[in-house]
Amino acid sequence: MHAGFAVLAALAIFATGMAGGALALRTGGRGGGHRLLIARLGAPAAAGVFLGAGFIHMLGDAGEGFARVLPQVDFPLAFLLAAVGFVAVLAIERVVFKAATVAEGPSAYILTLVLGLHSLLAGLALGVEDTALVGIAIAIAIVAHKGAAAFALATSFVKAGMARPRAWRLIVTFCCITPLGIFAGRLLGNLLAERPGELVEAVFDSLAAGTFLYIAALDIIQEEFDDRASSHVPAFLALLAGLMLMAVIAIWT
Repeated sequence: MHAGFAVLAALAIFATGMAGGALALRTGGRGGGHRLLIARLGAPAAAGVFLGAGFIHMLGDAGEGFARVLPQVDFPLAFLLAAVGFVAVLAIERVVFKAATVAEGPSAYILTLVLGLHSLLAGLALGVEDTALVGIAIAIAIVAHKGAAAFALATSFVKAGMARPRAWRLIVTFCCITPLGIFAGRLLGNLLAERPGELVEAVFDSLAAGTFLYIAALDIIQEEFDDRASSHVPAFLALLAGLMLMAVIAIWT
């Protein structure tokens, strides 16, 4: 990833997150129009991009990498590690932190940790991406999803009655996580480029694919299509558009 693009992507993601968090804190979590725009268009489109990035690009690259580095191994390692990544995030979000929320009650802090983990993984995946078109599509998807995530996080702070200065500090911290992940991923990519690191890159692509699929399926699609009171056609078309975008990009990459 080019340094200039990494900086622009980091700034855009940070600004979008801050905008979503600020809207929730200033409206008491009642930003209906903002929520409608992102939920009906941005978030489902981001889910489609995440699905395409995971299935088409990351798993494809990981499979090719394992085939080159370990030609003697006749086992779908890329798919196994993708499943490990998916299940690991599931365990952290729905088992470990869910149990902690029930036992101790600090749901706002638990949500911060969970969303922060997703943000870090997304940033790392974007940072190590060396294909310009795929990187741009992933960055757009992260931007589209970041505002909704920050809005949801800030809304949880409002509902928990958290003091505004503390809520702002947590929002700023959350918004910084993805940019930090981008630069950490870029550093990792540079290190791998200096020596034969195809095996490490294939492992990381596989794990990142699993986390992207989790974010798409359980964090976005499940939430956006759960409301039975409204039509899901616009959201589905937005998701399909994001998925098809990644499929078209695969023609040239």
